[in-house]
Amino acid sequence: MKVFVIWEPITFSDLTAPSDSVLRRVTDARAAQYYDRNHFVSKALQAQMLAHGVTGQDQLVKNEYVWDAVAVYPPGTRWESGTGAKPDFVGAPVVRVSERMAGYLR
Repeated sequence: MKVFVIWEPITFSDLTAPSDSVLRRVTDARAAQYYDRNHFVSKALQAQMLAHGVTGQDQLVKNEYVWDAVAVYPPGTRWESGTGAKPDFVGAPVVRVSERMAGYLR
């Protein structure tokens, strides 16, 4: 399993890359953390959700960006150009969907 944590500027406190104390919130050694200043990942997730008819977009997209959300993809999924693969699970906010998300992890 690979875990990608994408930080992006959403609120005033996010205008710079996350501090070490913020990065330490994620303790799983499998997690790689990135700062996406230009919301590239958010835009790609929105395109995937639209292309694959993912429901609940009103909960996932806030002020034009996907944030505080989780997406779980099937094993072997690769992000390619275009709309990419359909996630097995999407949900938001993370704290409220973490138990349901765990059921999709293999």
